[in-house]
Amino acid sequence: MIRPTPAAVLFDMDGLLIDSERLAQEATRATSLLLELTIPEAVSLRMIGLGRDALERMLAAELGAQFPFERFQAEWGEHYHRRIAEGVPVKPGVAEALAALRAAGLPCAVATSTDTHLARHKLEKAGLLTHFAVVVGRDAVTHGKPAPDLYLHAARELGADPVACWAFEDSLPGLTAAVASGARTHWVPDIAQIHADDLPHGVETVDSLHQICRWLGVPGA
Repeated sequence: MIRPTPAAVLFDMDGLLIDSERLAQEATRATSLLLELTIPEAVSLRMIGLGRDALERMLAAELGAQFPFERFQAEWGEHYHRRIAEGVPVKPGVAEALAALRAAGLPCAVATSTDTHLARHKLEKAGLLTHFAVVVGRDAVTHGKPAPDLYLHAARELGADPVACWAFEDSLPGLTAAVASGARTHWVPDIAQIHADDLPHGVETVDSLHQICRWLGVPGA
């Protein structure tokens, strides 16, 4: 079904555009072994979508104030960046959706919990950077997800009213942030586990970003 076109489209990055959350989970497991830490899988999955500050609070709450966060982050970062350097897989439907949005003349932005310089690097490695007029990382705003700051800032940089935007996310913190910004919000499930009862009100679930092509009326979509 074709939908009225939005003013702009706002995307999360990790787990939505690129298949990087599995690399992040691998980095968590490797770092846990190296530092002889116990991080339950349920806690590891809850790390998805959180910026550094929210992540530190969550790990302290779940694993205790003695959790060696700074050391964990340093070791985790080294492992993760090595994996990213090997290449970042693009998620199914992304290339088609971005091509359709470009053809329709709709501006796109990334609003991610990753710092801006690393986000741009990962998007470039994946061959996606040129599709985005704006890339807003965690370092660009005061409050990270689940606060709406990233989405509000991304929409503002595009000159768009967030209420007139589509937003796409794979994690609960991101969905919460997007909904709070006023954007029409869509969940594209990845590995983050979200119970239906926990989804913020108004979130629509889609199987992949290829749905954008159908909404824009791309032939054969």
